[in-house]
Amino acid sequence: MQRKSFVLVGLCALFLVSGCGQDGTGVSLLEESASTERRLPADLYGAAVKPDSAQFLAEHEGVSYFLGRPTDPGMANGVCLVAMEAESTGCSGPSSDPTRLATLDVLGTEARVVRDGADVTDLGNDGWTQVHENLLVR
Repeated sequence: MQRKSFVLVGLCALFLVSGCGQDGTGVSLLEESASTERRLPADLYGAAVKPDSAQFLAEHEGVSYFLGRPTDPGMANGVCLVAMEAESTGCSGPSSDPTRLATLDVLGTEARVVRDGADVTDLGNDGWTQVHENLLVR
């Protein structure tokens, strides 16, 4: 009986460490209500991002990045990254890789969404800069 308890505790810990919360994205920002100044204008992302889900992440080199949820039901628990000034959007379905939830190439810059608390140390060695807990660029 004690062995089964250890297995159950181990599985629960694995789910917690992997970032699999109720929403499955591992990005707590998507659970917060966005204030009007942190929202992305709806006309910039069209039908790819759920209305009122896009929230400001960070500004880097003149580009404002927003994170939202995809409208595509096939991408449930996925994320969308929006570069406002470039009017560019990249959406991705759920990912088991905590350091690559969605990516976007904008004006010669790569951007990547990562889960809350993801270890990005090795990515820094590859030229990535963390500009927000959930956003890296290079």
